[in-house]
Amino acid sequence: MKFGVYRKIQASGRGKGTGIGKLYQFLLLARDHDDKKEEIVVYIPLRIEPEWAGTLRPCFIPRSDFERMFEYVDEGLPEKL
Repeated sequence: MKFGVYRKIQASGRGKGTGIGKLYQFLLLARDHDDKKEEIVVYIPLRIEPEWAGTLRPCFIPRSDFERMFEYVDEGLPEKL
């Protein structure tokens, strides 16, 4: 996976499609601790939401879901958001 900024392009199917069109910073790949050894993507939404009490919220999902739901933008923020 490329390190950098991604844009969410598809809903997970579990919610209402929150965050579509928003930007996210890919942080790292991790491995699930169970027997599957599935790769997990850890990422941070590049925004602060009021319900987060002004803090950053690292998130994680399986790599296969991340690759389906997000598209690579660039190593940094795009000039035009």
